[in-house]
Amino acid sequence: MTVMAAEAAGPAGEAVGARARAAAGNQAREQAKGAGRTARVPVPGGDKYEKIILAEFLIAVAVVAFLPLATGGPKDKSSPSPYTVNDIMQLTAIAVVYFILALLPGGASRWGAWLGLLVLLGVFYKKTATGELNVALTSIHPGQGPADKTV
Repeated sequence: MTVMAAEAAGPAGEAVGARARAAAGNQAREQAKGAGRTARVPVPGGDKYEKIILAEFLIAVAVVAFLPLATGGPKDKSSPSPYTVNDIMQLTAIAVVYFILALLPGGASRWGAWLGLLVLLGVFYKKTATGELNVALTSIHPGQGPADKTV
């Protein structure tokens, strides 16, 4: 016949056994509570670099989309749209590049932000070299309204 150590020790042993069972029950309850929690999944790239990459993307898209509107588009074009195929290709390339940069994880997102800045500088350089940026900045001025006409 097998006799448990707690039964052999008498009432004091039973109290120790009860405390051990209670501690095991408390530990099981804590594990069950922890199992219901969802683990926080880290966001690729962290917060601050994603915001920088997003800001660079918005600036690049605004420049490429706004300049044809400000300049009126090419003069030899027969359609009323100021956009050319080149403008649409630039917008698509910008979207793809910045999407890939936004997916960079961890420490690579810092380098992605720097690369995004270089892409943005390249967009400004191209618009300056073609003269679109200069025309857009110098030709935007308030025009005469209907009440401001001179006689």
